[in-house]
Amino acid sequence: MTYEAFRFAEKEAWDARAATYDDFTGQVTTGAIPTLLALAETAPGKRILDLCCGTGRVAGAASALGAVADGLDISPAMIDRAKAAFPSTSFEVGDAETIPRDPGHYDGVICSFGIMHIGNTEAMLRDVARVLKPGGRVALSHWIGPPDSPLFRIVFGAVQQFADMSVVPPAPALFALSSEDAMRAALEKAGFRGVECVRLPLMFTAPAGEFVGHFRKFAGRAAVILDRQADDVLKQIYGAWDSQLEEYLVEDAYQIPMPALAVSAVRE
Repeated sequence: MTYEAFRFAEKEAWDARAATYDDFTGQVTTGAIPTLLALAETAPGKRILDLCCGTGRVAGAASALGAVADGLDISPAMIDRAKAAFPSTSFEVGDAETIPRDPGHYDGVICSFGIMHIGNTEAMLRDVARVLKPGGRVALSHWIGPPDSPLFRIVFGAVQQFADMSVVPPAPALFALSSEDAMRAALEKAGFRGVECVRLPLMFTAPAGEFVGHFRKFAGRAAVILDRQADDVLKQIYGAWDSQLEEYLVEDAYQIPMPALAVSAVRE
C-alpha cells in the first residue's frame, strides 16, 4: 500500500501548522536536537541532511557547528519558514522516501520526529542508507507510544474509543517503530549496524483549560484524524481528554510526559 491520500493529508496538515510550529511543536521537539547532533557525530565540514526538516532547526544547529547542512521536507510552507530562519543553509521541498541526492553524499542523516509521518518507512530507511557514505551515521527520534507515554495514552485512547476512522485515509500504524526492538530490526533490515537507543524524557505543556487548542496546533498526525471528525465525536474525544488530564495539572498548567527514543546506527 502506498498511502498516497495519507501523504497528501500529512503535507496539508504541516503546511497549515508551519507558521506556529516553533511556538507549539518546536517547544518539545527541540529538546531532542542536541542528542541527535551528537549521535550523528556532527562536526565541522561534515555533510549532514536534516530529513523531514520542518522549520529547519536541526539543519540550522548543524550549520552552527560548522557542518555543511541541507534540509528536506514535503511541506512547501515549512521550507519557506526554514529558509527565512536560516538563510545561509540549503533547504528544498522533497520526499523522504526518494531523497534527491547521489549515493554516498552525506556523512550523517538526522530525522527529528519525522518517521511517524512517512508512508513507507522501509523505503525511507533504504534511501537514507543509499545517500550515506559507508560508515556514515543516521540519527532518528521517534515518540514512544502508549501505554508508556501518558500523553499518547490519553490522546489516542480517546481517539480509538470514539473517532470515526472510516473518514480517515488509510495510514501506517502510528507506533510501529516506537520500541527499541522494532527500531533496531528496521534499521538492520535497511543495512545499518551498531544500533544504539537513548530514551528522552520530553514533556508536553499547556495552560490549564487550553489543552485542546495547544494539542491541535501541536500535532500533524493526529490532525489527519481529528480534522475529519464530526462535532459530536470531537466533543466525546475532548471530554475524555479533560477528565484524564486532571492528574497532570500542576498549578496553572498541564505537565504531561511524552517520552521519546533517540536512535543511531552506522551504514554498513
